[in-house]
Amino acid sequence: MSVLSLLGVGLALFLLAGCEEEDLAATFGTGAITATETTTHELAVATPLTVNLASSNGALTVRAEADIQTATMVVTKRSRGDTLEEAQDRLDRIELDISSDGNELRAWYKASEQDADVRRFSGVEFELLVPENSRVEARTSNGAIYISSVQGRLTLDTSNGAIDVREVIGDVRADTSNGRIQVVDVIGDIHADTSNGEIRIERVIGSVDTDTSNGSITFAGTPSPGSFYRLDTSNGSIDVRIPADASIHVDADTSSGSIRSNLPLIGDTEGDNWSADLNAPANIQFDLSTSNGSIRINSLP
Repeated sequence: MSVLSLLGVGLALFLLAGCEEEDLAATFGTGAITATETTTHELAVATPLTVNLASSNGALTVRAEADIQTATMVVTKRSRGDTLEEAQDRLDRIELDISSDGNELRAWYKASEQDADVRRFSGVEFELLVPENSRVEARTSNGAIYISSVQGRLTLDTSNGAIDVREVIGDVRADTSNGRIQVVDVIGDIHADTSNGEIRIERVIGSVDTDTSNGSITFAGTPSPGSFYRLDTSNGSIDVRIPADASIHVDADTSSGSIRSNLPLIGDTEGDNWSADLNAPANIQFDLSTSNGSIRINSLP
């Protein structure tokens, strides 16, 4: 195909894309004006409580407190339009499913169940205060998830958003794409998976399994005896900081980077593939792997 033909094809595709955008704008508008509505709900609940949240284009926040018998939920709805009246009309047509049935609390905004123009220009944010003994299942898109002070298992899923977990007793499964994951002060096993984002794990008592495609991974804390730690990234560094008196076996490898440590590791510590022990016999396993990044294994300050 000639250069002129290629240019013609490119121009045609560009014009087609422009036409599609103009068609969408003609159908839905550009949505320059925002209408917002915030409501508060007091819900009777029983423990142990299961909190089931689902949303789109909005953050999810769950915080727990001891000695409370009800759940407080703040719901913020947002819609956009070319005029305030249009934005308000879309806001009024948002459909939510909020219910409390003893040991289960549910709050759902499902974009797939909304009218096309509502789905395109709207989002919902949920913020909850719940009893400590609560299991949380939360999923959203284009929004972050924040969980703190809960005593129960967490299953968290978002895209294009960060996940932040703090002061939790319970296993944590956190999955996102295009966002970072941070887990701090948790008693429980951790599974954290993201792409295009960093992962930070600090002061966790339990096994840790982390995976990211384009981002660094940091672990800092005292590893638990008998636990397993897998830190795996494709394009990013790995930084492990542990007490000098920890008893670990470490397998570390990198394709394009270096491995360094200020700890007295004994074994194969040359090149880009290490297998060594700290304070043998080791009762904790660390598997560290990156394709394009360096690995550092150092003592806590």
